[in-house]
Amino acid sequence: MHQPDNSPEIYLQIPPQMWQQFCQAMSQARTHNEETIGFFFCQRHQVSKRQIRYLPRAWVVPTPDCYERQSASGLVLKQEFHLYLLNAYLRSPGLHVVHIHTHAHPTPALFSDVDDRYESEYARFLSSHFPKKPRLISGVFDASFQQSQWRLWDRKGLSYAPVNFSHTWFQSAATREAIASPELMFARQKIFGTAFQKQLGQLSVALIGCGGIGSIFAELLGRLGVKNWVLIDPDRLETVNLNRLLAATPNMVEQQWYKVEYVKYLLKRIYPTGSSVTAVPAALSSSTVPGEIAACDLIVVATDNHYSRQIAQELAVKYMRPLICLGTHIDVKADGQPRMYCRVTVPPLGGGWCLMCGNIINLQRAALESASSDLQQIAGSAGYLEAIDDPAVFWLNSICASTAVGIVHGLVSGFLQLDSGIDRIYDFPASTWHQTAPEYLATPDCYFCSSRSSQRASNAPDCFGNKEQESPPQWFWEAQESDRLA
Repeated sequence: MHQPDNSPEIYLQIPPQMWQQFCQAMSQARTHNEETIGFFFCQRHQVSKRQIRYLPRAWVVPTPDCYERQSASGLVLKQEFHLYLLNAYLRSPGLHVVHIHTHAHPTPALFSDVDDRYESEYARFLSSHFPKKPRLISGVFDASFQQSQWRLWDRKGLSYAPVNFSHTWFQSAATREAIASPELMFARQKIFGTAFQKQLGQLSVALIGCGGIGSIFAELLGRLGVKNWVLIDPDRLETVNLNRLLAATPNMVEQQWYKVEYVKYLLKRIYPTGSSVTAVPAALSSSTVPGEIAACDLIVVATDNHYSRQIAQELAVKYMRPLICLGTHIDVKADGQPRMYCRVTVPPLGGGWCLMCGNIINLQRAALESASSDLQQIAGSAGYLEAIDDPAVFWLNSICASTAVGIVHGLVSGFLQLDSGIDRIYDFPASTWHQTAPEYLATPDCYFCSSRSSQRASNAPDCFGNKEQESPPQWFWEAQESDRLA
C-alpha cells in the first residue's frame, strides 16, 4: 500500500452534535470489551482543485445483534444487515462510505495488516457493485475515541490518501498548522484554555462588507486571536464613513483607499507578521469571490443591501459554512423619538430557517439591487428603492459587531451550538435584547429552505421515515440526518 503523490487535501467534517450522538451509540454498542464498528454516509464536495470535503448525510451504528461475531480481536457483521445498509444508502442517494472501527484495548490507533486487506477488498467491492462508484474512507480509533487515523482508498483498492478529520464546524481550526503568537499577548485569555486560543489562531474568516460594522468586527475578532482573513468589498473610503471607521483618516479618503485595504491595515497593526489577510476589492457577485469564500471556515456578512445577503446565504448553503449576518437600522418616529436596532443572526446549518425566513432578505429588493443602473433609477423614482443611505452611528455598530464576536467566541469554545440557530435583536432606547424563538422563523415555502428540504426528503432512505422502500431488518440501529448540504 502507498499514498499517491500530489493529491488534493481531503477533509472529513462531521457536525459536533452528530459526532457526539455517534460516539454515544458506539459506546452503547459495546457490551464488554469488544471492538465496535460504525458508518457515515457522506456527500462529496469539491471545494477547489486542491481541496475536497466529505460531509455526512447519515450515520449508522449496528447493535450487538447485528454481528455474526464481535470480540476484542475482531468483528464480522451479519451479511443481511450489511447488504441492506449498503443498498439503502448507496443505490439511490449515491453517497460515499465512511467505515470506522475501534480497538478494544487502550493501544495506539493504527491500521493493521488485516485492516489493509479487508479495506482494500471493500473499496474494490463498492466501486464494482454500485453504479455511482462510491469511495471508501476508513478510520480507526482507540477505545476512548481520543486517537485516530484516517485514509481514503482509491477505487481499485491499491492505494490510499490521508484524510483530515474534524468534528467541529470549523474545518481549518482542526487541521491547519498553528501560527506562532506571543504568549503574553493572550495571557489574560488563558481562562478559556490553550486549545481555544489555538483554534482561534487557525480559524479563517470570510468577511463580506468592510464598512462601519465589518471593520469593528474584524478589529475585535482580530484582537481575540483570529489571524486568517478574506476581506470582500468593492467600495472605497468616503468622508461620510469617518464617523464610524476606527482609525480611518481623511488622508485615506484622499488617497482613495479601498475598504478592504483599510481593514487589512487594521489587522496588520495587530499582527505585523504571522497573519494571512487577503483583500478582494470586488463585488460579491464577481466570479473570483466564491473560490476565496469556499476555503474559509466562517462567512460573516455585514453589508447594507439584500442582494449581497442573498448571495452570502447561497454560498453558505453551497459550501456548508456557518454564516453570521450583522445589521443595524435607525429611524425616527412621528413624535421625534429615535428607534435604533441591531440584529445578529446565525441560521442553523441543519436547515429549518434562513435569512429570508427572518425577513433579512427581500428577494424583490435583491433583484432590484442587482439590476442595471437604468432599471434602478426607474425603481427609485417609483419609490421601490430609498434615495439615501441608511443612517448609522458608531456605538450601535459596535454593539452589533461585539455581539457577533461573542457568538464566534462561543461557537469556537463549544459554549454555543448551531443546531437551532441564533437570532438576537437589540432595541434602543429601551436598551433591551430580544431573542427570537427559532421555531417561529421556519417558513414552509421559503425560497432557500423549502426546495432543499423537499429534495432531501425525496432522497432520504426509509430510516428517516421519508421514503417508502423495503423495511430494514428487525435490529435496532441509530441513524441521524445531517446538516443541510448543497
